[in-house]
Amino acid sequence: MSDKKTTVHVTREIDSPANAVWATLRDFSGVTKFLPMFELVGQADNSIGSIRNLKQGDAIFRERLEALDDTARIQRYSIVEAPVPFQDYLGELAVRDLGSNRCAVSWSSTFTVFGAPEADVVGMVEGLYNAGIDQLVKLHA
Repeated sequence: MSDKKTTVHVTREIDSPANAVWATLRDFSGVTKFLPMFELVGQADNSIGSIRNLKQGDAIFRERLEALDDTARIQRYSIVEAPVPFQDYLGELAVRDLGSNRCAVSWSSTFTVFGAPEADVVGMVEGLYNAGIDQLVKLHA
């Protein structure tokens, strides 16, 4: 297994005010609003260290809130446990105000790939990020 870190980054502009989009993204337990393919199991809150458990089919994903900055509009989270071909995952969601009721949403992560081709894992992660941002666009249309 390699210690090489892989980075994935997706950014998209949305025709909606930054504060409105941030209100959706900052809610650690509200992730299923923009990732409806997951189900939240149990409770989570917006306190640093909070754990959310997401279910997709029979798979459970445990994620921890690492940072939440309302001024900079940035949320960082890690994957604690998941049936995925990567580890040491740290993700970041960020919203930047573009003015004129527009914003840019960036979703990025770093992780170490194992047990699968890196290109396949990057494609899977990018696909999830794009699906989430597509849903954000619909929510804030």
